Amino acid sequence: MVLQYEYQFNINDVEDMMEVYHSNGWEGRSQEDIIKIFNISTHVIIAKKDAKVVGFIRALSDGVFNAAIYDLVVHIDYQQQGIGKAMINLMLEHLGELSCVHLISTTGNEVLYEKMGFRKLKTSMAIYQNQKLKDEYTV
Repeated sequence: MVLQYEYQFNINDVEDMMEVYHSNGWEGRSQEDIIKIFNISTHVIIAKKDAKVVGFIRALSDGVFNAAIYDLVVHIDYQQQGIGKAMINLMLEHLGELSCVHLISTTGNEVLYEKMGFRKLKTSMAIYQNQKLKDEYTV
């Protein structure tokens, strides 16, 4: 499968991006939310097949020491085809040399992330306002 990767957010992709989120059961993001979070992200990669968004990844970086990768999402119809792994590799390359790249992810793909070199942290902590998310992601 031939994909095109774009390295900037285009507001014209928002409806396709909503479909990618919804295909994964992520119903909580509005078009306004997507526009806001992708506009303020320092690094964005959008995967497209035949001009349609099939996946994306975004990150925030200080450009020197740290970055955090968020929202690695691949449309359910295109999962298990290496797209997520390819986007992580492209993002790591795009971020450049940093002291640390954090990955903020949903549960279920930890084995892949560990194979790619990510390690669980001893001291990471988070405050979740949403009880359901707190129950799923905290120990």
